[in-house]
Amino acid sequence: MMNPIKIFLPSALVVGLPINAQTADSIQQDVKHLREVEVVAKSKARKMQEQAYAISVLDLTKTYATNPTMNKVLNQVTSVRVREDGGVGSNYTFAMNGFSGNQVKFFLDGVPMDNFGSSFNLSSLSSNLADHVEVYKGVLPVFLGADALGGAVNIVSRINANYLDATYSIGSFGTHRLSVNGAYTNLKTGFTFRANAFANYSKNNYKVYAPIVDLNTGLNTGDQWVSRFYDQYHSAGIRIETGLVGKSWADYLLLGLIASENNKQIQTGATMDAVYGGVKQKSYSLIPSIRYRKTNIFTPGLDLSVYTTYSFVNTHNVDTASTTYNWLGEHIASTSRGEGYLTDATIREREFQTNVNLNYLVDNHQSLTLNHVLSSMNRKENDLEHLDYSMNNIPQTLTKNITGLGYQLRFKRWNANVFGKLYFMNTATHKLFDIFLETEHYEKVKAHQSKVGYGAAFTYFLLPGLQAKISMEQAYRMPEAIELFGDGFIQKSNTDLKPENSKNLNVGLLYDLRFEQHHFKAEANYIYRYTKDFIYKGVSLTSDPTTSYENIGKAITHGVEGSLQYDYRNQLHLGFNITYQDIRDKQKTEVTSNSYVSSETTSNITYGQRMPNIPYFFLNGDASWNFHNVLRSGNTLTLDYGCDYVYKYYLSFPGLGRPTNKKFIPTQFAHNASLTYTMAEGKYSVGLECTNITNEKLYDNYRLQKPGRAFTAKFRVYLSKM
Repeated sequence: MMNPIKIFLPSALVVGLPINAQTADSIQQDVKHLREVEVVAKSKARKMQEQAYAISVLDLTKTYATNPTMNKVLNQVTSVRVREDGGVGSNYTFAMNGFSGNQVKFFLDGVPMDNFGSSFNLSSLSSNLADHVEVYKGVLPVFLGADALGGAVNIVSRINANYLDATYSIGSFGTHRLSVNGAYTNLKTGFTFRANAFANYSKNNYKVYAPIVDLNTGLNTGDQWVSRFYDQYHSAGIRIETGLVGKSWADYLLLGLIASENNKQIQTGATMDAVYGGVKQKSYSLIPSIRYRKTNIFTPGLDLSVYTTYSFVNTHNVDTASTTYNWLGEHIASTSRGEGYLTDATIREREFQTNVNLNYLVDNHQSLTLNHVLSSMNRKENDLEHLDYSMNNIPQTLTKNITGLGYQLRFKRWNANVFGKLYFMNTATHKLFDIFLETEHYEKVKAHQSKVGYGAAFTYFLLPGLQAKISMEQAYRMPEAIELFGDGFIQKSNTDLKPENSKNLNVGLLYDLRFEQHHFKAEANYIYRYTKDFIYKGVSLTSDPTTSYENIGKAITHGVEGSLQYDYRNQLHLGFNITYQDIRDKQKTEVTSNSYVSSETTSNITYGQRMPNIPYFFLNGDASWNFHNVLRSGNTLTLDYGCDYVYKYYLSFPGLGRPTNKKFIPTQFAHNASLTYTMAEGKYSVGLECTNITNEKLYDNYRLQKPGRAFTAKFRVYLSKM
């Protein structure tokens, strides 16, 4: 036998981009002269991991048969917690390195998902729509063009030219999920059509251990197990793109449309002390878009990409019943209307957004990137239950301009990136003055904010498999519409919010070793965050609790994280990661001022205390074993196991209140397992999954209980034409 011949494939082949027929025939003719070929090319996930940025890259091709949702996949990443308020369709918070909510930005193929609507989100999307996910921790590359403070998640779509992938699952609590993803591309004409569709439904009638109130006396009679009785949810959505690829004047020109809707009953407020039986929310989204990309435009080495969209998002909140419920489902007539906050409001959001990116390859070692993002939102609310409300149909606007310029220097063993960013924000809204006085009134207020950010990232290969990374930045994040204007129901407005700013530092080591059939990978990172005007989501712990965002003067984060991974052939996988993050309030004094008393400076009683309602120590583990050629050649039986541990943490500042009366979320340890049988080299698969095997009481935000033990059966069909 001839010695193996090592070749490097063209980048177009490595990433799966279409090639023309002439090139394909040439390659085929050359291959006929080779008896054996060994392809030496790093996977795209591996190339991304070797960037100077602190990044975790998840290869989702390994999850297609089990078909998890995006939030479940991301919850296995170090420093990441996806914190859910309940079952399918419940609100969730994505937290990373102590930053959460809008501090972490989400992208789909580099396109911001801020304006995609509430139904097109991580809990609705199947992992089968993506090739991989890039999780940036801290410093972001300039091309993403966002005012993120704590990092970003970029979901990268599948690049298959022609395929159809359909999955369906049925599970406990009346849960059904359907996902269909596909693409058709004519390599001769360049015409392409791509679609991702989903539909979800759940009764969410799982049991919770809840406080029971006697409706006649209003007294709490203790906690007991009850079934949620008003928590149904359904959502559906489709994303389509069509256009031309592989043309001399465009790598691609795609027209797109996202349409989605959801409808959910709301069982509880911000805590489980509130019980509802008639509150509901609906939302609809329609988002046309256009994407264009051209490499070597005007001159060799100059690449241009443009994305533009205009979104129509309507949200309808209804709470009009004259009824009071308890967790037993009992109800009595109420003397007032509205179970939590009387409303029959429609919120209309219209947003224009465009992202322009220029990248210039100066030479084999240097490149420049220029990015600009413009977003402009107009928001109106109309509440039929409050016709005299001064803000009905009054527009509130939020406009952002973010410009970034980056420079990269690359060599074989090291590369470096430096960048600068300009942030501009303009808001126009109305603010309530003279609260509780006879002169209480709204006045129109405008605000303009501008900031300058900068940063750098550097990596060096100490050994071929040992990589060191360091990145730092001065980052800013402008408040979002939901934080400034509220949601018209539980989330209250705060028009006085200031931009967050943070000095971020990441230092890490990555070790990657391959020998024979073994692959071992280890990673360790240290993070530091010094954040001013930290935007924190607080809650009013009342019988009808609400939430609002507030600025906390200073917060400092120290964190360490580590992960280990071992793979043997395509047979055994073992993974483990651990995270510790210490986030403290470092504001020594605070200034209080209002309409009734003069301003004064006082000592901050929570100085030095750990930030509440944020997990600070948690770990994940997973293991899988593939049994190949089971019953028939080409069939594989896969056994998966995963565990999730979270140490207890307090819901309020730990130094406040009596130790015996402090509310906390207890230590949690959950276990999940699945069995999947894949047939015909991956064309068909069936699976059975059990989550929360030991039926633990699991909580996240303010003791909102999540489902117990649940079983799910999954079915998949995958067809591909190369």
